[in-house]
Amino acid sequence: MRVGSLARLLVAHPILGLGIGLIIRSELGAAPWDVFHVGLARAAGLSVGTATSATAVSAVLVALTASVRPGLGTLINAILVGLCVDAALALVPAAPLLPLAAAYLIAGIVLFGLGTGLYLSADLGSGPRDSLMVALARRRSWSVGRARLAVELTALLVGLVLGGRAGVGTMIYAVTVGPVAQWGITLFGEPIA
Repeated sequence: MRVGSLARLLVAHPILGLGIGLIIRSELGAAPWDVFHVGLARAAGLSVGTATSATAVSAVLVALTASVRPGLGTLINAILVGLCVDAALALVPAAPLLPLAAAYLIAGIVLFGLGTGLYLSADLGSGPRDSLMVALARRRSWSVGRARLAVELTALLVGLVLGGRAGVGTMIYAVTVGPVAQWGITLFGEPIA
């Protein structure tokens, strides 16, 4: 393992955490997984970051049952991203006005794309939720795309049942995160598969 890869991995997490925190604090609707994390946090009396980390650890364990082995990056992500989300939520107040909420949402999505590119360019393993997606695809003989859709929709629906909030921001995230993440990946030189 190269020191540069580890540095990229470690720097990516505060960027991802701030992006997630801004999207949540926009109060326009979080990403599907974060709707779940917020709902789980409310239902279980946890912080959003703790719910995020608990979900990540659970995803890694489920993926292991389908022989999807985590990389170092997967394990570090399971621990750090939740801490970084809690730090961001402690520092960033809720957006009091719609123009600031829109700015939070846009900045959060851009930071999420940058963090994703930096994280993947470290080449130390996929995220825990991606491991879950691969495990589902293997178990059900589904395409990765179908497994991803099933995982995202399940997280969103369970999150709503638990009290998480979706909204226009959830839709904007869903439509824009792919291209923005692609931009981040290209920016940091991760080869495109």
